[in-house]
Amino acid sequence: MENIYLLEAMNGIVNTRRYLDRPIPERIEEELFYAFSLGPSMANTQPWELIVTAGQEQRKKVVDATLDPFLTEGSYGGQPWIAEAPLLFVVCIEKRRALARLGEAGMTFAMQDAFGAIQNFRLLAAMHGLCTASVREFDAGRLRDSLELPWYMEPVAIITAGYSEEEKEIPPRLPISEIVHKGKWQ
Repeated sequence: MENIYLLEAMNGIVNTRRYLDRPIPERIEEELFYAFSLGPSMANTQPWELIVTAGQEQRKKVVDATLDPFLTEGSYGGQPWIAEAPLLFVVCIEKRRALARLGEAGMTFAMQDAFGAIQNFRLLAAMHGLCTASVREFDAGRLRDSLELPWYMEPVAIITAGYSEEEKEIPPRLPISEIVHKGKWQ
């Protein structure tokens, strides 16, 4: 029964864009950040860091760097809903750690590791009854500049979390038979 619950939680991890005006208890936030820290890490570089927004001015800067869902040129401010999320943070790759042991390949692994850590965060959030979103439609340079991040901090995702009463729209999934190939690709 627990495995079915876990699969249901995984299926329910979809981007939520409307949140209730209800804070996340600090204890749960700390658990979520801990779950993030347990993400995979090639060569134990632990390349990911989180910038948790502090105040409306900083939230506006994050929003201003976002683009619409189709990455339309010049669509800055395309994700204004993120400013209303109870929890809003930016996931960054610390490039010095990513590159130190693995060279340029380290950035590829760091990106994979970061999104594994994000999935940990989102899965535990779902188990706490929270909804989340992962926004990747933004101008990384603009976001880095607006948050005054050093050159070695590379923004890779904006994450929101909170309680929501919005009905989840579960997207259609490809059947397993179309994505699993045994022995050879067909």
